[in-house]
Amino acid sequence: MKNLRWFSVFFVVFTAVSYGVAKTPAALPKGLRVDSSQPLNKVWENLTEKQKKLAYHLGRAASLGRTFIFYQSHRHSLAIRDFMVKSLAAENIGETLQLLGEPGFKEYLTYCASFLNQGGPYTNANRKFVLSQVTPQLVLELIRIYAPETIDSAFEITQLLTNPDFELQRSPEDESDDLKDAGGNIYERGITSREVKDAIAAGFVPKLNCRVVRRSDSLGCDIMTISSPGVVGKTLRAVVSELSLAKIYSSTEHQRKQIEALVRYFTFGDEQDFRNFNIEWVKDRADSTVDFMMGWVEVYDDWQSSIGSWESYVQVVDPEVSKIAQNLAKGAQHFEDNMPYGQWKKKFPADYAPPAIMVYYFQEIADARSGGYNLPNYDDIRRDYGAKNVIRLPLPGTASDPQLLAIRKEANLEYLPANKVDEATAEQDKVWQMLVLMHEIIGHGSGTYDEEKYPGKIDPIGALGKDTNGLAGALEEQRADQAALVFAGDEKWIDLGMAKDKADLIRLRNLMYDFYIGDFLRRLSKLRTFTEPHQRGHQVFINLLLEKGAIVWQAKDGQSPLTVENQVLAVKDYDLFHSVAVELLGQLQTLKANRDAQGVIALFTKYADLKQIDTDWAQAIIKRGVPLKINAGYVEQPWRITKDLKIETFGADTLESAAPFWGGYYR
Repeated sequence: MKNLRWFSVFFVVFTAVSYGVAKTPAALPKGLRVDSSQPLNKVWENLTEKQKKLAYHLGRAASLGRTFIFYQSHRHSLAIRDFMVKSLAAENIGETLQLLGEPGFKEYLTYCASFLNQGGPYTNANRKFVLSQVTPQLVLELIRIYAPETIDSAFEITQLLTNPDFELQRSPEDESDDLKDAGGNIYERGITSREVKDAIAAGFVPKLNCRVVRRSDSLGCDIMTISSPGVVGKTLRAVVSELSLAKIYSSTEHQRKQIEALVRYFTFGDEQDFRNFNIEWVKDRADSTVDFMMGWVEVYDDWQSSIGSWESYVQVVDPEVSKIAQNLAKGAQHFEDNMPYGQWKKKFPADYAPPAIMVYYFQEIADARSGGYNLPNYDDIRRDYGAKNVIRLPLPGTASDPQLLAIRKEANLEYLPANKVDEATAEQDKVWQMLVLMHEIIGHGSGTYDEEKYPGKIDPIGALGKDTNGLAGALEEQRADQAALVFAGDEKWIDLGMAKDKADLIRLRNLMYDFYIGDFLRRLSKLRTFTEPHQRGHQVFINLLLEKGAIVWQAKDGQSPLTVENQVLAVKDYDLFHSVAVELLGQLQTLKANRDAQGVIALFTKYADLKQIDTDWAQAIIKRGVPLKINAGYVEQPWRITKDLKIETFGADTLESAAPFWGGYYR
């Protein structure tokens, strides 16, 4: 499917039926931390002068493009961004503190950090944060002082920031929601769900790089190019300028052509140029140490799964560690032959070895963080040229950071059986990496489908997504997860050096299963909803495991009387867990291959009822997650690359010290 990231997330989740689930704002993070940018230096130092110049200009282009994340998230996000960074600038932060008072300022600082970090008001669970200590009157005063030019929009801005009922969701997520009541800016304000569906039925086709607007007698697309009016055209012209400079330092001929195609795409808006950009990126394989992806890529934020959201990655390839991923990719046919796919198995060429790179994310600009991705989105390109798998590596030194390890253990103590905590924490990086590698490289690259039901260049998940109001995204993500869980005990992992022998491999498989169900609970405690696509797919699997008796609820210590306050999910039978994973993997592939929309709807209706969020057990899981540091999340310490190609960092490890530099970092 699309970028098909394994974790981190993504805003839009959909369902084909109305559940009447209570919809409330997301909880503002407690104890949001600032992660040091110092580890970037260790990656930077290993680059050549030419590679640094390439990364410098790509990074500047990416930073400029961040504007589009704000632009697409809400019609007022750019204005809000501007008055936020002004209110926290070094010369103004004292006055803002005095105006809001200590409790209000602390809340406002956390809200601003979250807003700027995610590119708007909405979280990855399609909900917004809301200020409570800072009143509408105080927000209005902030606007009057720091953004008087936006006073005409002041009422809507104050409502967005303080009223829990005003544009709570970025986009519709069930049939009871209407697009006109959502806050996302992919569609012009006021366009209704019915208008969009009728227009699509009449032949209207939204493009990746468009914003849907109302014409005099129909809906149309404003294609975003350097010729677009206002902030869109101005930003793209600056992005193109930096890309043109980056091209001079291209590492390979394919990378040069990749940049040229992207420049044409931003200049003229023809999607064929973006397709060519993707083709050259795949052809470049792992040959460029500084690799990048940029543009309107993902369609998770569009409730009709057609319009892309802006994102960009500048990444540095680790050639040695990448050998693990590349060797796994070479074994694609082995895994395909053992998939429970029936007739829907692929036959790869004898020399099939899709590019698989393990990278340090030097710069990640997106509305959610990811642990890896698999592109391109276009299924015919995947068929004719292949795909490229990118797996994130922790920056040097961060995996052994005592603070991070303590944060992980705190979460595992809450959501894993007590006798699993120490081993799961110690092996968390390894089982996580195995899961992500298999999910991205094998899971998303596997299987075929009935081409009569997906004719031409139709993307299967995009088409099935429209048939099911977007459920296909959750289906595809869980399909890739199931591949990882099914083959966690495959002896190929021994050949790759991830396990010492069969006994060690089964130990790691079982730990992966333990961690997987514990992480489901931890994610639920942060998201506070099942609507996020990955979590929605997890919900199907967890309920199947419970139904089959492969997992059970038990007290954390394994002995105390069971209550909603102490219960965790525990694996009762690891082999049965595996069997359920095999069964579901085959079912998901069959639904996808046959474009069985009614089957998808039936599966999610039965096993992923959004009303479960209102049950006592789910609410208890959420309550238990409130104090966890891992749920608070983090923002990056502001940094930049100087003209003399040095990394300069700003502020320290507190929001108060970092905030005065956000103006230069987020715009």
